[in-house]
Amino acid sequence: MTPEVSTATTTPITAEQLAAAKPVLQQQMLVDKAEASHAAAKLDQAADDGKLTLDVDAADALIKAVDDARDQVMGLWKRATDQLATPLQFGENPVAKAISARFSELAVGEDSGAAKALLDLFKVLDDISDALKRNRDTTREADDESEKAMKNAGGSW
Repeated sequence: MTPEVSTATTTPITAEQLAAAKPVLQQQMLVDKAEASHAAAKLDQAADDGKLTLDVDAADALIKAVDDARDQVMGLWKRATDQLATPLQFGENPVAKAISARFSELAVGEDSGAAKALLDLFKVLDDISDALKRNRDTTREADDESEKAMKNAGGSW
């Protein structure tokens, strides 16, 4: 699949603008992560309880779509982490080094960086994929057992 070409332009923001926006962005990221994790947990529970009903072909197609999205997020995470972790070149004085370190923390910080949000999304997609695979395997096993029982009873499948 060829990525779409974007004609969007970016406008540089100041450190003050970034600092002012950070709490709001972090809060929204936490809300989004919680909602995605909750949805993944509900899907996981439904798969475990046998309440998720997908035929094997539909499950395979959905698993492939989720895995593709997960892989794209991981690719983006790798590229973003490499690019965002590059120190900014503001100069060699202490203030410039402090600003560069701060921008790096905002981008790839362990707790709140943009790269962390991508990694969190990857984990949610991976959990969804695992739940779908368990459901597919359970469905496949049930179908196999039904087919075997039918054949043992003299019927055909």
